[in-house]
Amino acid sequence: MVAKSSQCPEDTAVAPAVMKILFVLHSHSYGGAEMHLSELASGLSAQGHLVAFAGPGVSWLAQRFRVAGLACYNLPMQGFFDVWSLVKLAWVARRCGADLIHGHLTRGTFYAGLAGRLAGVPVVATAHSTNAGKHFGRAERIIAVSRAVAEFLIAQGYNPSIINVVHHGVADPLRLPPHPVLRATLGLPAGAVLCGIVARLVRAKGQDLAIDALADCPDLIHLVLIGDEATPWGKAMRARAAAVGVADRVHFLGFRDAAPQWMRELDLVLAPSRREALSLTLAEAAAVGLPVIAARVGGIPEVVADGETGLLVPAEDVAGLAAAMVRLAADPGLRGRLGAQSRVRYLSQFSLETMVDATVAVYRQVLTSPHL
Repeated sequence: MVAKSSQCPEDTAVAPAVMKILFVLHSHSYGGAEMHLSELASGLSAQGHLVAFAGPGVSWLAQRFRVAGLACYNLPMQGFFDVWSLVKLAWVARRCGADLIHGHLTRGTFYAGLAGRLAGVPVVATAHSTNAGKHFGRAERIIAVSRAVAEFLIAQGYNPSIINVVHHGVADPLRLPPHPVLRATLGLPAGAVLCGIVARLVRAKGQDLAIDALADCPDLIHLVLIGDEATPWGKAMRARAAAVGVADRVHFLGFRDAAPQWMRELDLVLAPSRREALSLTLAEAAAVGLPVIAARVGGIPEVVADGETGLLVPAEDVAGLAAAMVRLAADPGLRGRLGAQSRVRYLSQFSLETMVDATVAVYRQVLTSPHL
């Protein structure tokens, strides 16, 4: 591949109809950023664009790309001073003819920014967090996954004119069959109301708050935790459930690769997060048509409309969370109305197609502007 040349301001660039996108993300586990990138790659491929991934070859994300038949390059990115990974990334960008490099999270963006300069390829970066704002300065444009993230980046000194907000979007899970076995497997009593948290088991996600709230709820309310329970926080949550006397009503399902399909058996979704840029789980809950009870933090209010698609409570408010759980558990009609509105909101704002189209628009904006 020949590196792309710099353009003079008077040049008029034309973005190719079929773009070649090289994604960069450093990850060895599964989380919202990884699932987002997997969905984005799938949606771009469905539109005919060519996508490739550069990152740790043993990761969940690399495996997803390989299973989908997409190009995957092993890039360890050991720390922030891995010269071999940097040179290889620039070489890969040239060799595969990338139109642009798209870095995710801080480390992926750091390497993408430097490799883009070496290879003569423009760079887009996605910021997924409201507390990590370094290394985005070499990107031509920054995608923030929520307005909350955009405001954080602006406070860090980034130029608002290069920031685009593109909310997470997810594929429609209602196009796939559900897994109608969960309630029978758990042996729930008749009339049980099943709440669920689909998230990594880490303190930021607030599983402890939900367990404490459950102790103040009637016995027919049960809680499902979907996520890898082998983490230290996961083990601590088992102990906490036992300590507050709800171990028989807290069900640990472990990691589920098709979480939205399992969510379809829930009555409502909880997101008592302490910090949240924009929860992918909430977009999935909207897609399934489920009401949500969530903390009013970060980008959550951008997804959950209080009183319309769910209920918002203050962060760390166990009593408020419990009251909301009891309210929705006792009112199936309200759950149905909130869930229906949630589905409408998903179709208009959080579908995979909406996210992909908005991302492609950012790509074309970069490729048709003078750069480098």
